[in-house]
Amino acid sequence: MKISKKFSILAGTAIATSISIMGSVYAEESKTEKATIEEILVTATKRDSTIKDVPFSINAQTQTDIQRTGATSLEDLSRNVAGLMIQNLGPGQSQVAIRGVSAGQIVRDQPGVKEQVGVYLDESVISLSLFTPDIDLYDLNRVEVLRGPQGTLFGSGSVGGTIRYITNQPNTNEFEGSVEGNLNVIDGGGTGGHLKAMINMPITTDKAAIRAVGYHTEYAGFIDALREGGSID
Repeated sequence: MKISKKFSILAGTAIATSISIMGSVYAEESKTEKATIEEILVTATKRDSTIKDVPFSINAQTQTDIQRTGATSLEDLSRNVAGLMIQNLGPGQSQVAIRGVSAGQIVRDQPGVKEQVGVYLDESVISLSLFTPDIDLYDLNRVEVLRGPQGTLFGSGSVGGTIRYITNQPNTNEFEGSVEGNLNVIDGGGTGGHLKAMINMPITTDKAAIRAVGYHTEYAGFIDALREGGSID
């Protein structure tokens, strides 16, 4: 009986020691993970603040997130943003809805229709009379989606929420540049692709710089347009 008690005490001590070691290792791993979390700064309240400090629901897709998902338009990006829905009605005519709130109209230039979701490029509104420009996401700093009424800061056109394209600011310290290209072919159709480029040139160190972004896209067709005389366009 004495031997069995001694064995049970030793076994209990060994188990307790292993649990305490595992607990300390897990705690160290948790500290390491917390230390590597990157803070995302947003300007949804017209001043720099972290997402956790913003007093309303917000989602910010950074340039890294956009590149990782391969998104090239707001419609692609909406798949990763809860509550955001894009109804593609053609170039420049996409219907934007946040939490189910949108203008609810599909006829352009209809009298009395006002946007319910504001779309901004930096501080300039670009959504007007059901016209929402299709902005390419190349070289954007981030895309902010502000859920819920934003009338206080962004006016009556942001009843459902606001979408903000935030561009990268010119870098006054160093020269930068990037190029992105794509080529695709449709079986039995045409050839398409895109070419995008960015250049950043400092003019005066720490004082002035120029940043320019341009892109061109060709969409491959699969239907032949027949002209008079039977020629194909």
